[in-house]
Amino acid sequence: MHVWWTAQTRTVPAVCLLALAGAAGCGGEPASAPPHEPPPAAAPAVTEIAFGPSDGQVTMLAADGKPADLCSKAGMGVSGAGDDFAFDNTAASAMGGAGGRAGGPQLLGAKQSRFHSFTIQGWFRTPAGRPIGGGAVLVGHRGDSSGFELYARTNGTLTLWFGDGLTGRQVVTPQVYTESGRWVFFAVSFAMATKADTDNGVQAAPGRVTFYKGTARTPVRQVHTVASTEWMPVSGAGLGAFAIGARPDGSRAFRGRLDNIRIYHAADGTPPTEPLAGIVNLAALEKLRRTDLGSAALSPPKPAPKPKGKGR
Repeated sequence: MHVWWTAQTRTVPAVCLLALAGAAGCGGEPASAPPHEPPPAAAPAVTEIAFGPSDGQVTMLAADGKPADLCSKAGMGVSGAGDDFAFDNTAASAMGGAGGRAGGPQLLGAKQSRFHSFTIQGWFRTPAGRPIGGGAVLVGHRGDSSGFELYARTNGTLTLWFGDGLTGRQVVTPQVYTESGRWVFFAVSFAMATKADTDNGVQAAPGRVTFYKGTARTPVRQVHTVASTEWMPVSGAGLGAFAIGARPDGSRAFRGRLDNIRIYHAADGTPPTEPLAGIVNLAALEKLRRTDLGSAALSPPKPAPKPKGKGR
């Protein structure tokens, strides 16, 4: 498994013009003064976790809390390629029971004190006949009343818990994640409520949590959304250890495989001039789904040919 950070940037050509302005003129206005340009758009950081046969940055932990190799050839990844591995936690005692988990350093940046918006995205595959549920945790970075946790509260549902440092809230989906024995693409985004700020071009808007779903054969679609004017930024203060596939103590484990976990999160700022910088839209999520599948997305398995009838 490998962990790396990728900077998401947006093209702002006018920034280059500002650097040249000082070269024209000696203490006075340049001959052709450039217009005042807005600051560059906020660039969300991306924490991306893919899985391989070995890893040197994230620690794989067994149910007893000791380091263990939880990547195996039996736990192949979404693409099905020979070098694509998934986090294989099928040895967990039960869905929502005790099991292994992946843990590591603070993955979301030490300077991040508040999350104005973020998106959690990944893939899960449960054993055949056993849908996700039982309180199993997919991804968590949570303190007492800070951070976030994505888990399956009941069978076929996902829940996003988030805390602003004082109050914890959660949004639960309908029973739409009911598949078992095959890969399911999941994503959830959070945006805080914003107040109008005309000086920075920010319009008033409620906070919003939106869930998405796809599979290896079906495109990503929105499956649930909830809005509220009361949602403050998610606090990043006092967070516990970052964990995938269970809570940091190994409880509430997800039984199955997880792959290609990505977390997009907007940089902090007061006031936020790009409150939605950490949101990944539907089109971008569908592009990620197809990228993860690779050739499997372009050439899905063909159905078996029908037997020819007799007497022809």
